[in-house]
Amino acid sequence: MRFSELLRFKRIRVIAFPLSGMLCLSMFRISIGVLIPEVARDFPIKGVEVGLVLSAYLGAMALVMAFGGYTSDRIGDREAMCSGMALMALGILLGGVSKSFNALLASIFVAGIGAGVFTPSLYAYIGGVQPGRRGLLAGITNSAYAFGGFLGPPIFALLASGYGWRLPLMVFGVLSLVCAAAIFTVPCIRRRDVVKAGASFRSVLRVRGVIPIASALAIANIGFVSSTAWVPKFLVDAGGFTIVNAGLAFGLYSLSGGIGSIVLGWLSDRLNRSEVISSTSMAAAFLAMIYYVEVSRGLPTAALMAFSAILGFLSFAYWNLSIAAAQDLADSSLFGSVTGLVQDAALISAAAAPIISGGLISLMDMSSALIVSVSIPYLAHGLIFASYGLKTRLRR
Repeated sequence: MRFSELLRFKRIRVIAFPLSGMLCLSMFRISIGVLIPEVARDFPIKGVEVGLVLSAYLGAMALVMAFGGYTSDRIGDREAMCSGMALMALGILLGGVSKSFNALLASIFVAGIGAGVFTPSLYAYIGGVQPGRRGLLAGITNSAYAFGGFLGPPIFALLASGYGWRLPLMVFGVLSLVCAAAIFTVPCIRRRDVVKAGASFRSVLRVRGVIPIASALAIANIGFVSSTAWVPKFLVDAGGFTIVNAGLAFGLYSLSGGIGSIVLGWLSDRLNRSEVISSTSMAAAFLAMIYYVEVSRGLPTAALMAFSAILGFLSFAYWNLSIAAAQDLADSSLFGSVTGLVQDAALISAAAAPIISGGLISLMDMSSALIVSVSIPYLAHGLIFASYGLKTRLRR
């Protein structure tokens, strides 16, 4: 099937409606950072307790993500996506009307459960729509997350500044509910053997290569999350950036990352996927190392902006490329479970990443700490795929 055929309405609906759910999910997820200080003004809580908002969301996702992928194998991708998105919408809407901090935490936890069901189901669905375009479509999915992260925080902040934090939650909740309804209208595309075979976690673990790929993705995610947690502060403290310029540099990093996910995903469909993954991650590792050194040396702002965009182009694709590689190794009846397993491993490592990088920053200068916590994980990811590609087959 030619890529131009996606321009037809029915094909657009098959891809665009599920991706709209990822866009809404990302808009809400990245906006939690804006929500936290707003919530702290309304409820009599300590600073440590405020951080539980993000922990509740990520913790819920980690608890159910592997099960969410398994669910999509059992009941079908469309049904799992729709259920997950509807549950996420319910959690966000309940958060908008919560009367206490504990009620807000419970609502965010519900939203996290929905996101944990939706995310692996979406990637499993995308991986089965056009197997020959798996890398490209996974890249487009990853770019939807990147663009949602770019759009969500300013929209949330704009609404919250004028009307309080409850209104943007209600708006995001309604948008998520609309996405759930739209996904339900997508023609049912069942993956081969899903209904008659189903899946089991034992059969997933027997897929040769899935554990190394899950481990590689978890390691790389430490680098990515450490970067997103500390680089804006690093640019302000070590690079002399204003908060506006730091935000712009990070925005360019994200936007370029969305584009890179698509381009590198497309490239991996045409070349050996493991070689594309290993070369991309190792290039990202070395460029990140140079980036952190040059920021400390006082590279001009314009040059650092361009450098941020180049680094972002290479730094986002590890996620969609690794998932596509894992799906390459599995039967279509196991797509959801395999996707859920590798994503769950990455999510668990993400929870530890800020603690690891923060501990390193307390022991050494921030530039060195970022090299260790960002460059080394990306390098390890690339090396794992380089060695793994020599031993096994990763289908195009």
